[in-house]
Amino acid sequence: MPQNSRKRKHEPESEVNVPKQKHRPYDEIAEAEDKQLDKILFGGSTAFLKCLEEAEEQDVKLSTDLENADAASSDSETKHMPAWTDDDNELKVGQALNAQNRTLPEGGINDRSNKYKNLLQHRFESINATPKWAKLDRTVEDSDEDDEILQTCGFSKKHKSQYLPRSVLEYKKIRDLNCETYSEGPYINGIEFLQDTTVALVAGQSGIASLYAVNGKKNTKIHSIKFQNFPILCSKVVENNHTVIFGSRHSFIHCFDLMSAKSTRVNLPPGLTTAKKFNISSDQDILAIAGKWGEIHLLSTRTKERIGILKQNGDVTALSFGYGNNLLYAHSSIGEISIFDMNMRQLKHKFQDQGCLEGTTLAISPSNRFLAAGSSHGVVNVYDTHCIYKSEYPECEKALMNLTTRISSLAFNATSEILGYSSVDIPNSVKLYNVASGENFKNFPGFQSSLGNVNTMNFSPKSGFLALGNNKSVVSLIKLNHYKNY
Repeated sequence: MPQNSRKRKHEPESEVNVPKQKHRPYDEIAEAEDKQLDKILFGGSTAFLKCLEEAEEQDVKLSTDLENADAASSDSETKHMPAWTDDDNELKVGQALNAQNRTLPEGGINDRSNKYKNLLQHRFESINATPKWAKLDRTVEDSDEDDEILQTCGFSKKHKSQYLPRSVLEYKKIRDLNCETYSEGPYINGIEFLQDTTVALVAGQSGIASLYAVNGKKNTKIHSIKFQNFPILCSKVVENNHTVIFGSRHSFIHCFDLMSAKSTRVNLPPGLTTAKKFNISSDQDILAIAGKWGEIHLLSTRTKERIGILKQNGDVTALSFGYGNNLLYAHSSIGEISIFDMNMRQLKHKFQDQGCLEGTTLAISPSNRFLAAGSSHGVVNVYDTHCIYKSEYPECEKALMNLTTRISSLAFNATSEILGYSSVDIPNSVKLYNVASGENFKNFPGFQSSLGNVNTMNFSPKSGFLALGNNKSVVSLIKLNHYKNY
């Protein structure tokens, strides 16, 4: 035998340990039950595979439809549908009124055959307008975080108009400005808002002047100063040097430095015995004080020295400077209004206040467009300053005759949109006049108001607040919602 024919020795194969499978005996009854359950749930194996194929086809079709819908929505408006329907939406107006046992005027939207849903919707939209999120035909737009909050349950987003409402004013009476003390009265004679900070000054007949931080919640007192035997009858803030000037029936004034919280007594020039009525020019340089026999004494606000004297017919009852035009307006006890040119220091024009026997107050709008003059008979005449130079008896733009007793205070707001006027002789005798519409706001001061006998008033620099001081030591604070800033 050839050597190549010899057999090779092979190594023994390694053993693999495979676990033995344990088979349970075939059970025909259990197999039949499984098939029966499979048929009930899935309709059998064939039907189950068919269902899977149909589901896959539906997924493909749905994704295609969504892509087409997204493409279409980018080019056209998205039509929204109501979130739900209510059976009561089909209720008629007549049925609803019968169930509520009430009546409404016939005709129009109140017709008894109309749907009650349409009546309610009309009333809501007439008050609040339709919220943007509730419109079914709106387009999909990006909204900021605030809009998303307002679109949640319980909120109705209001569309704020930039124009002042014609006859209804949104306001809220908040905490009294001097709620921490009530010590400046009884008569509150001075309310001054500082321009560069949210601080207000309140001064009154007790000789006490206080500074308050204005926030409408606490109105914390910052500082108070007491002047002995010096009832404060008039006060003005000189913003340039942060000084407050207080006047009384005495022949001297007090100048209070807001930065150092120190007061300085300054004697008045000879011939000037009181400082019960005075005002400061818009450039903060001239202090005009009403004297005797129709005299108006002009003092420097810096040195307190007299720099001139003006004269008018009749005693001076009110003084008011124009804004940036170097004009001084003065009312008189004979109902005559004088206009002085402060550059020339002479009379520019005078005219008779229409129907006025005795003038009491004056106010110039910040726009220099309107002049308001109050009288002892409760009439406020509003003039266009462009027309008063044409005659010595000009016609007023509007005569406000809502009050019947002497006008004690007049004030325009910063935007020249609102004129406030009041009388101290009768409780709650205060009105706010819309200059643009020529109407008083009919909801102010409101029914059963507790403002008292208002002696003086003033608006904050941005018209966000209105302060009303009465003869019972109280300064009421009103938040005007139309104006958002202090």
